[in-house]
Amino acid sequence: MAIHIGAGNLAGAMASNFYREQDKPKYLLGHGLEIGFVSVGLVAVLVLRWNYARINAQRDREGNEKGHCLKEMSELGDRAPTFRYML
Repeated sequence: MAIHIGAGNLAGAMASNFYREQDKPKYLLGHGLEIGFVSVGLVAVLVLRWNYARINAQRDREGNEKGHCLKEMSELGDRAPTFRYML
Protein backbone atom coordinates (compact mmCIF):
# COMPACT_ATOMS: atom_id res chain seq x y z
CA MET A 1 0.00 0.00 0.00
CA ALA A 2 2.90 2.34 0.66
CA ILE A 3 4.04 2.06 -2.95
CA HIS A 4 0.50 2.73 -4.16
CA ILE A 5 0.12 5.81 -1.95
CA GLY A 6 3.57 7.06 -2.89
CA ALA A 7 2.88 6.71 -6.61
CA GLY A 8 -0.48 8.40 -6.14
CA ASN A 9 1.18 11.37 -4.48
CA LEU A 10 3.47 11.76 -7.47
CA ALA A 11 0.50 12.20 -9.80
CA GLY A 12 0.53 15.98 -9.46
CA ALA A 13 4.21 16.22 -10.33
CA MET A 14 3.80 13.85 -13.26
CA ALA A 15 0.66 15.53 -14.60
CA SER A 16 2.40 18.89 -14.81
CA ASN A 17 5.07 17.30 -16.98
CA PHE A 18 2.71 15.16 -19.08
CA TYR A 19 0.27 17.91 -19.95
CA ARG A 20 2.68 20.48 -21.30
CA GLU A 21 1.79 23.93 -22.60
CA GLN A 22 3.33 23.20 -26.02
CA ASP A 23 1.05 20.15 -26.54
CA LYS A 24 -2.24 22.01 -26.29
CA PRO A 25 -5.05 21.73 -27.33
CA LYS A 26 -4.88 17.97 -28.00
CA TYR A 27 -2.36 16.96 -25.28
CA LEU A 28 -1.43 13.75 -27.12
CA LEU A 29 1.51 13.01 -24.80
CA GLY A 30 -0.55 13.38 -21.63
CA HIS A 31 -3.53 11.42 -22.90
CA GLY A 32 -1.30 8.70 -24.37
CA LEU A 33 0.57 8.24 -21.09
CA GLU A 34 -2.67 8.16 -19.09
CA ILE A 35 -4.15 5.52 -21.41
CA GLY A 36 -0.92 3.57 -21.04
CA PHE A 37 -1.09 3.69 -17.23
CA VAL A 38 -4.73 2.60 -17.24
CA SER A 39 -3.92 -0.27 -19.61
CA VAL A 40 -1.06 -1.47 -17.40
CA GLY A 41 -3.40 -1.31 -14.40
CA LEU A 42 -6.05 -3.38 -16.17
CA VAL A 43 -3.50 -6.01 -17.17
CA ALA A 44 -2.23 -6.10 -13.57
CA VAL A 45 -5.78 -6.71 -12.29
CA LEU A 46 -6.30 -9.54 -14.78
CA VAL A 47 -3.00 -11.18 -13.81
CA LEU A 48 -3.84 -10.78 -10.12
CA ARG A 49 -7.31 -12.26 -10.63
CA TRP A 50 -5.89 -15.24 -12.56
CA ASN A 51 -3.22 -15.85 -9.93
CA TYR A 52 -5.72 -15.67 -7.04
CA ALA A 53 -8.02 -18.15 -8.83
CA ARG A 54 -5.06 -20.50 -9.39
CA ILE A 55 -4.00 -20.35 -5.74
CA ASN A 56 -7.58 -20.86 -4.51
CA ALA A 57 -8.07 -23.86 -6.82
CA GLN A 58 -4.82 -25.40 -5.58
CA ARG A 59 -5.92 -24.96 -1.97
CA ASP A 60 -9.31 -26.51 -2.78
CA ARG A 61 -7.58 -29.56 -4.25
CA GLU A 62 -5.07 -29.98 -1.44
CA GLY A 63 -7.22 -29.08 1.55
CA ASN A 64 -5.59 -29.45 4.95
CA GLU A 65 -3.29 -32.33 3.98
CA LYS A 66 -0.74 -31.51 6.65
CA GLY A 67 -3.36 -31.62 9.40
CA HIS A 68 -2.71 -28.17 10.84
CA CYS A 69 -4.51 -27.39 14.07
CA LEU A 70 -6.46 -24.12 14.44
CA LYS A 71 -3.58 -22.39 16.24
CA GLU A 72 -1.10 -23.31 13.49
CA MET A 73 -3.51 -22.17 10.76
CA SER A 74 -3.98 -18.89 12.61
CA GLU A 75 -0.22 -18.37 12.65
CA LEU A 76 0.03 -19.16 8.92
CA GLY A 77 -2.16 -16.17 8.09
CA ASP A 78 -2.81 -15.94 4.34
CA ARG A 79 -0.77 -19.10 3.77
CA ALA A 80 -3.30 -21.18 5.70
CA PRO A 81 -5.08 -23.85 3.64
CA THR A 82 -8.47 -22.36 4.58
CA PHE A 83 -7.59 -18.81 3.47
CA ARG A 84 -9.12 -17.71 0.14
CA TYR A 85 -8.25 -14.66 -1.92
CA MET A 86 -11.11 -12.52 -3.25
CA LEU A 87 -11.46 -9.53 -5.52
